[in-house]
Amino acid sequence: MFNCGENENVGHLFFACTYSSYIWRKVLSYCHIFWSPLPWLDEIQWMMEHSRGRALPQKLRKLAFGATIYHIWMERNRRCFRNTFLPPEDIIRKIPGDVVDKLSTTTQDRHYGEREHNLCINWGIDTR
Repeated sequence: MFNCGENENVGHLFFACTYSSYIWRKVLSYCHIFWSPLPWLDEIQWMMEHSRGRALPQKLRKLAFGATIYHIWMERNRRCFRNTFLPPEDIIRKIPGDVVDKLSTTTQDRHYGEREHNLCINWGIDTR
């Protein structure tokens, strides 16, 4: 579907494909995580282990993962059923809005330390 020359399967779609891998690496960088995506099941395992808790970094990881999966899947369906294509930058621009909207409905305390402040800047979260 993403013109990677591979058969479509979950492992390829999330995140072995160069298209989805690029998107996920960019989203991970907003979370201050800098590496190439792991194979699908390993990525899920890492997320489960490192997203436990209610601190801002953990919440952002969970929300970022869900939003990224959602938008990549929507792009896959757009390509399959509408024969229209968005560049990865368009997908990347959609994800922070979803994350921030969801975060604003689940977070009351907006007093963040330095690390959290930097994450807020990355995601465009208003801390006032």
